[in-house]
This record gives sequence, C-alpha cells and structure tokens, in this order.
Amino acid sequence: MTNKFVIQGARNNPRYAVPPQILNEGFGDGKPRRPAVIALDRERQRIIFGVVRNNKESLDTEESLTDYNVYLDHNADKGEHASVLYVAMPSSLVQEFNSIITHYIHREYWHRIVPVACK
Repeated sequence: MTNKFVIQGARNNPRYAVPPQILNEGFGDGKPRRPAVIALDRERQRIIFGVVRNNKESLDTEESLTDYNVYLDHNADKGEHASVLYVAMPSSLVQEFNSIITHYIHREYWHRIVPVACK
C-alpha cells in the first residue's frame, strides 16, 4: 500500500490492532467477516480492505466469494467514497482472479477491486 493509506488494523502484526469484523448483510453464510488489513485512504476518504489469497483453490471458495461481496457492499452507496478491496495473490493467479471476479461479482463493483500481484 502507498503512503496515502493509513493502516488501521492488520492480522498477525503486533504493531496494529486486529481489524474489526465487518457486518455481513446476507451474503454466503451470513457471518461477519474480518479482513487481513483495514486502512483509510486519506486522499479519497474511503476504507480499504485487504485480503490474501495464496493459491488457486482459495480464489473462488464460498468463503472467498462471501468476503469479496461483504467488503464491496460496505459503503457501496457512497459513490467515490465507497470501500475498495485489495486482493494480494501470486502474480500467476491474477488472470484467473479477474475471470472469477467478472463471473461472480456484480459489474458495478469491478472498479473497486484491486488485484495485487506478489512474487
């Protein structure tokens, strides 16, 4: 993440608080979700959610699809201030991830999904 983001919480990192649970308003199992990272984009005044997908199998599990929908639905009515989802994954999975997103996630959310290719 860039300097314009202020990390508010991160799992498994003692420097930050544990991210809060995010209310699930009817997706998948209906349970609240907790992102790996939560940050504030100071420039655009919006919340950034971060999740990690380590392998191909984790891209489109029921749990992952629920995560994507919960985070993208968060503040969805806020226009340019709607929450954004960053998904970190091995670079070899980005193309498959994009295919999954265009198949399973509503089109109006696509511009708020940022795949992050990692080595």
